[in-house]
Amino acid sequence: MKLIINILLSAFFVTIVSCGSDSSFFGEDIIPLTEQLESRIDNNSDMVFYSESLLAKNEILDYYEQVDYYPVWINDSSLNKNGEDMVYLVENAFNYGLFPDFFHNTAIKKSIDSSLLDTELLLTNSFFLYITHLSAGFLDTTDMTYSWKKDSVNFDFIEELDKVRKTENLTELISSYQPKHWEYIQLQKGLEKFVTEYELDTAHFTIPKFKEDSIKCYNVAKEALIAHHFLDSSSNDASFIERLKDFQLLNGLLDDAIVGKWTGSVLEISNTDRFYQAMLSLEKWRWKKPNEMPDRYIRVNIPAYTFKFWNKNKVVRQHRVIVGAYATQTPEFHATLRRFVTNPFWHLPYSIASTESLSGIKKDTAYFSDRGMKIFREGAEVNPNTVDWSAVNNTNFRYKVRQDGGGSNSLGRIKFLFPNHHSVYFHDTPSKRLFKNDVRAYSHGCVRLHLPFDFAKSLLVVDEHQIVPDTLDSLIARGTQRVVKLNTPFEVYLEYYTASGDSLGNIIFHSDVYGRDKRFLVGIKEEFGAGR
Repeated sequence: MKLIINILLSAFFVTIVSCGSDSSFFGEDIIPLTEQLESRIDNNSDMVFYSESLLAKNEILDYYEQVDYYPVWINDSSLNKNGEDMVYLVENAFNYGLFPDFFHNTAIKKSIDSSLLDTELLLTNSFFLYITHLSAGFLDTTDMTYSWKKDSVNFDFIEELDKVRKTENLTELISSYQPKHWEYIQLQKGLEKFVTEYELDTAHFTIPKFKEDSIKCYNVAKEALIAHHFLDSSSNDASFIERLKDFQLLNGLLDDAIVGKWTGSVLEISNTDRFYQAMLSLEKWRWKKPNEMPDRYIRVNIPAYTFKFWNKNKVVRQHRVIVGAYATQTPEFHATLRRFVTNPFWHLPYSIASTESLSGIKKDTAYFSDRGMKIFREGAEVNPNTVDWSAVNNTNFRYKVRQDGGGSNSLGRIKFLFPNHHSVYFHDTPSKRLFKNDVRAYSHGCVRLHLPFDFAKSLLVVDEHQIVPDTLDSLIARGTQRVVKLNTPFEVYLEYYTASGDSLGNIIFHSDVYGRDKRFLVGIKEEFGAGR
């Protein structure tokens, strides 16, 4: 009996082997993964998965046809290492100022449980979008809507995806597509730290004014810190004060633990609002062309009230500035600094001369003389006492007003000229005390510079100018008006970024003092949101 059973078993196994190595134990064909992927693509040529259409459909089809449908992100039964890393990058897109839903995060999660073939195609689409968003941004600058800006980059997407196969660190590869500028890198690192440490809450508050009810003001401030995850609900008063100071520093304010106007305003908004600030600031950096910033330039960030003088990728000097008030906002533009003037005249803009100055002379006949001002008509100086000012208004004001140089001049003792149609420039100011304030929006639109002579001396040194710093001191002290033309013009950028990073890896948020961020983000907020 045993002999018969052994003979039958031997015959059975010989039959199985004779069927060939491509057959399963039960005689079912094993379909190679490449054929499965090709079939999945052929059966869904429109590339619509889980109700979401893939933007990179054509690029995906081109890639897989060229590589004979060999998968990038999966193996026979699971995600491979790069697939796992790509899923992580999508889920944590907040680290780069992007939304996971830019990359079909929800659809990817569903596909992992139901069809790895779908996951393969979704991740390839995500990769194409990810590297483009990091390189060129995600907002169409014409209408501020979400867009895959593939025409703004010079990638060969097939070559870029081939790099994935060769890398051992997908995160490093992805990060390499970002702008290389130091300020962008610090901001991105700071945002990553922020979203790791704090939840993106959506809580909003109305902080009572301290002068009206100081106890209620601080109680609501404490509630806000708890909601924003800066404070534990069981914390004592000492901890509250310390965390309030930390919160002020994070938001670019003086850490005095006083809940004033600006501290109250940033307590009122959510961490999600702060994320949007960083998101837009990173986006603006991506709009710049590679190597757009020259070796030497000056950059003013209006909401941060900062002035940085860059030379060969290093900050030579950093200064505080005063920018335009809300009613007289400092514009954003790019120009070229060619000269500066010591002990300058101030030629009052017509908008100021015909309103503020006219109102002043009507109230006080010594208004012009007390301020060292002279008036001119058709090039000839006019004695203000000979004018019937009661008959003059802002529609028939025919005079030009000039303030002579000197210590009381509104421009101070030096101004820096970079011709532009806004008539904006950098200048000194006699009102030095205002530089102590953390929010500094007071001017008529020009940029008042703290320690302007120190900047001028650095400028002369970097420019290798024949005028040396000591000579500049002499010109200033003697009250001499001198136009100093630079050997090499310097580029000037006046920009508006409500988030920045520091060298310690921290992010700093700045109040949207002019409310300019809103127009960029209305559509994105409605379409995607930032909840996690």
